[in-house]
Amino acid sequence: MNLKKKLGMAIAGTALGASLVVGGTAALFTDTATNEGNTFTAGTVDIVDVTDGAVFSATQFIDNLAPGDSETATLTIKNEGSLDAWVQVYGATTSGDLFGGDYPVQVNYDDSIVLIPAGETATFDVDYYFPLEAGNEYQGATGNVDFQIRAVQVRNNLNDSESGPESWN
Repeated sequence: MNLKKKLGMAIAGTALGASLVVGGTAALFTDTATNEGNTFTAGTVDIVDVTDGAVFSATQFIDNLAPGDSETATLTIKNEGSLDAWVQVYGATTSGDLFGGDYPVQVNYDDSIVLIPAGETATFDVDYYFPLEAGNEYQGATGNVDFQIRAVQVRNNLNDSESGPESWN
């Protein structure tokens, strides 16, 4: 057999083999299916102050302070979200003359981290102290304090009693 015939037979054989592979694959039955209706909904973290007004609004001395007065009140926070949350009172912003000068009213709060399950509430103690050393410059003075509360989901988060949940760092 000459070279042309051998080369022609090789090409023809390759073409026949390729057509068998393609033809054989195309002859198989195939199908697909769809799994529908997979709806994802993200959970929520939603905290609400349910204290029923300003935390000190109903305390004994708040409207008529005298040096030496102190009181403790309870701040109540509800988790209205769908996810359990770590919650913390983390700050207090003060303004006004009662919070300035040499002997200002001192505000303290419980800054512990508390787990509040979805739909549940927790309480935090807050207090103030008007130093006995406060002088006449405070007579008739006023001031305001706002407490800041934060929350973060519990699931897939860490709680370290010293540094707080992972996402607060």
